[in-house]
Amino acid sequence: MEGKKEISEIEQMQLDAILLDTAYNNAWMILSGEITFEELISNQFKNGGEVIMAFDPEDGPTLVELENIIDFYIGEEDYQRCASIRDIMHIKYPESINQGIED
Repeated sequence: MEGKKEISEIEQMQLDAILLDTAYNNAWMILSGEITFEELISNQFKNGGEVIMAFDPEDGPTLVELENIIDFYIGEEDYQRCASIRDIMHIKYPESINQGIED
């Protein structure tokens, strides 16, 4: 298999972490209103990149996807983003208000 480089398990884990970080940060920019999905696509394609999202932008985030985004930012210790996403979640899914994600 000449010309094809195999990556190690550690390199794959690092790549996965970068992709996950990118997907959640793109989701944050959309959810927070920093950028529209169309602007994100345009910016990424201009730079030769692809768009990675943590949710389907046409349907909007599901409750589980919002919970996953909050969990990601808890791991990053970015509690300000957690609170903002929680507020968005409570507006979009009012039934989530009493389901364990507190102030």
